[in-house]
Amino acid sequence: MKHAVLKAAPGLPKHHADQMAMSAALDRLYGAAQAQASEIVSRLSESERATLAVFCIGRAHLHAIGLSVAAQCSLDHLTEAAGSSVAGRTLYAQSRELAVAMRKSHVHRRPITLATRASSGFTPRIVADED
Repeated sequence: MKHAVLKAAPGLPKHHADQMAMSAALDRLYGAAQAQASEIVSRLSESERATLAVFCIGRAHLHAIGLSVAAQCSLDHLTEAAGSSVAGRTLYAQSRELAVAMRKSHVHRRPITLATRASSGFTPRIVADED
């Protein structure tokens, strides 16, 4: 399996240790569910999370995870990471809409139950072999 390498936007400071931490988080994000994203990136600074969110948004298969990571970032950090105030505001707004939608979807779910026995109205049909 190839390991992803995070390329920071031009003009951002490049610290080797920080880039290694973000690359390690990115490797874990590839195989993670969206709900696990916040745990994976919890050790990163907010500016690192914003950079990672912008990176993920640019990849179709990581878009939802990118929004989940962006929901943990401030508007200022997202704007700086995106390199554009319009892109930063858009990412900020979309990530907040996703967070609200996710909270609402978990509120009204009923638990799934399985039958413990066959229905009393069910009688098996026996078919005799005709030779």
